[in-house]
Amino acid sequence: MRWRKLGAGLAIGTALLVIAGFIGWQVLSNFFIRSYYETTYEPRRVTMADIAPAPSSWMLADIPWIAADGPLCQSTSLQMIAAQHGHLQPRPAIDWLMSFTYGFTSMPGSNHVMPFGLDPEVGMRNAAPYLGLQRQYYVTDDADVFVTLARSFIAQGYPVRVALDMGTLYGATEFIAHSDVLIGYDEESFYLYETVCLPPAPCQPGQHPAGDHGLKVSTQQLLAAITSQARIFQYPWRYNLTIFTPTTPATDLRPVWRQLAQTMLDTNQYGPPTGVAALEQWIDEIDKGHVTPAQIQNTVPLAARLRRENAAFLRERFAAEPAIVQAATHLAEAAAYYEQAATATEPTQIAALLRRAAAAERAFGEAVRAYAP
Repeated sequence: MRWRKLGAGLAIGTALLVIAGFIGWQVLSNFFIRSYYETTYEPRRVTMADIAPAPSSWMLADIPWIAADGPLCQSTSLQMIAAQHGHLQPRPAIDWLMSFTYGFTSMPGSNHVMPFGLDPEVGMRNAAPYLGLQRQYYVTDDADVFVTLARSFIAQGYPVRVALDMGTLYGATEFIAHSDVLIGYDEESFYLYETVCLPPAPCQPGQHPAGDHGLKVSTQQLLAAITSQARIFQYPWRYNLTIFTPTTPATDLRPVWRQLAQTMLDTNQYGPPTGVAALEQWIDEIDKGHVTPAQIQNTVPLAARLRRENAAFLRERFAAEPAIVQAATHLAEAAAYYEQAATATEPTQIAALLRRAAAAERAFGEAVRAYAP
């Protein structure tokens, strides 16, 4: 599967599509979009007067570079930052805390879905306390303020996570919604740990030790990539950055399970469906011949991989919880149907297999909801 096609699917997990599902993509207005971002993202607006001075260059040496081999930039960003704070977790654990690789989201105005659920910005906010972290989301319309603020946080020891357009960052023509982590800077550039090392990123997937300089990008290229995503997603600001500060770890997992059940099962009253309902609607479109083979291959193999990873994680992490172990078997069952559907050629056969997968997804969501009502 080509990365550019996968990369385009990253947008499915982003705020724009969640907004579209929440209030109806056909009736969106700038007012409702702004209201969603301002309320849900909890932005902190900053000015130059708020920023502590920083030296002309700095490089963090205590955060590992972890690069995924698929469109998992959001949870990989948080995985690296948590590791810096001594909370190294496998990526599926971060996915679970974020409700990121669970459920489905429809792309408004197209016959396409991707196997990602909750808006990852919300997912990071929800997951952070369980990693002993508190999320702080900063915004500005001033490029100089952004650069000065990012440098200041890095010099204070905080990696800076940014949402940006991967295509613009590396000189590609296609928009790719993305998330990266800044770990250093000099007078004209920033150094970043790329979260997904597939083209157009000039790196290889894997884990590198702390202290690696990562990839160097010019400040202007970074600014262009951030504003490109802001424009596409209609953020009420031009520049964003997120840092995570230490806090007392949360221990009550009931909100995690409740969010997970909601991501899997609940759809929206207005606009395109989400969760299992989004998958079921997509299957109907396959039956009608409205979905291309390329769209199927962009979604189904990825769904198989993610559901199998999620099932394995839940079985291992919650081995002492029979209800969760049993629920995870439904994800494994769904993964098996996705794998079969990925190799099938007849639309009717693909649709039949996906309906079985949808039933398994629904069974998982219902089991989780019963576990943490």
